[in-house]
Amino acid sequence: MQTQAPKGQYRVIGMDRIDTLSSPEGPLSKDCDTFDEAKDLADRSGDSYLWTYVYDDSGELLYEAGLYREHAESLKQEPPAGSKT
Repeated sequence: MQTQAPKGQYRVIGMDRIDTLSSPEGPLSKDCDTFDEAKDLADRSGDSYLWTYVYDDSGELLYEAGLYREHAESLKQEPPAGSKT
């Protein structure tokens, strides 16, 4: 899958759809006119895909969203007081 968006646009790519039985269309790939539009789509799609990325027209990764980020952030939190680690 090509990450580079058309000139002046941003490409949103969502990988590993969570609910493949009710929506078997596969990965998300959509081009947006603005970064804010692409970021908003990535954030809204984060509940459906493990990984969601926004790339610019040079193929550079600009933003990441998705369920894996929430999980990774929860792993970074301090353990509750009194717990044994």
